[in-house]
Amino acid sequence: MHLRFMLSLTICSLFASLLIAEDIPGWGTFVDPVGNCPVDITKSGITMEVPAGIHDMNPYLRQTNAPRIWQEVTGDFLFEARMLDFPRPQANTGANGHQSYIASGLLVWQDEGNLLRWTRSASGEANQIYLSCEQYKNNAIVGGGNFPLEDKPVSLRVERRGDRIRMWATYDTNGWKKLLDRQCDYSKSLHVGVFGLNVTDRDVEFRFEDAYLLTEKRQEQGE
Repeated sequence: MHLRFMLSLTICSLFASLLIAEDIPGWGTFVDPVGNCPVDITKSGITMEVPAGIHDMNPYLRQTNAPRIWQEVTGDFLFEARMLDFPRPQANTGANGHQSYIASGLLVWQDEGNLLRWTRSASGEANQIYLSCEQYKNNAIVGGGNFPLEDKPVSLRVERRGDRIRMWATYDTNGWKKLLDRQCDYSKSLHVGVFGLNVTDRDVEFRFEDAYLLTEKRQEQGE
């Protein structure tokens, strides 16, 4: 009986691991800590369904379980992707005492306490769509900012050069505008990609297009 129980646990654990991590061609590795956020590949990009509940990316609250698709990078890099529009949440629809807030965007991740997020965000209480940056160090927010945004798709870019991280945005991919330039002492090796955040009591579907990653050329051993 004990052996059968342990075997069932092992099978369930293996099955769960298959659900929460898989490779998405052209985007990277899909990581879904909660295990209930399906991703589909479309003709123009990908969709990510984030159901009702807490799928957050907030080290201060010790909640970093939002689904993400990322790649490992070393040194300087530039990553960009397009966030398609989504309906803003209704007021008073936050889950478990949260504000009615959803977001999709770019994630720079060192670990659960040290990360930066650059998002197309929507607040039900404020009835607004806006760009938002939050930078965390050792579980504390150390900077960022919010910027007005038209209610339409937007392309976002995050770039690391030395000890600086710069954030850019554009509606049409031709007029990139740098909006933030932050000091950064994260480790040389990071993960970068897209993620979807939902802390409301309603299901949300996020759509992403045009992922592009540029990294510094590494020297081959012996050169």
